[in-house]
Amino acid sequence: MRAPIFRGKVEKGRIVLDNKDRFRPYLASFEGKRIELVLRERVAREGNVPRGYYFGVVIPELTKANIGYEEYEWHDVLKEQFNVETTKKMADKEWWEYIDRIVRWAAIFHQINIPPPNSVDY
Repeated sequence: MRAPIFRGKVEKGRIVLDNKDRFRPYLASFEGKRIELVLRERVAREGNVPRGYYFGVVIPELTKANIGYEEYEWHDVLKEQFNVETTKKMADKEWWEYIDRIVRWAAIFHQINIPPPNSVDY
């Protein structure tokens, strides 16, 4: 699974994170371990943003819930669950509608809280 990306800015020589409440438990998980820290300027995202959120956040969150499917299986499981033949030709609006259905389903039927796209990096 890919490591999350935390956005923020530098103010007066200090890092100010957009979502420090999500960062703290992540940081704590590395207690006593050697780490790498990469700091770079954020560039505007190009391409299919909802698809990136789907594969970068939704699928990994469902996998972490450990309800019986591996990360590579979820895409097919969800297409079948929501009667979607293919996602290859979906426009952004269709992607967001599909994702919204998945997020609501995960919360209602599996008590999985998938973070909204504006609260995570992917």
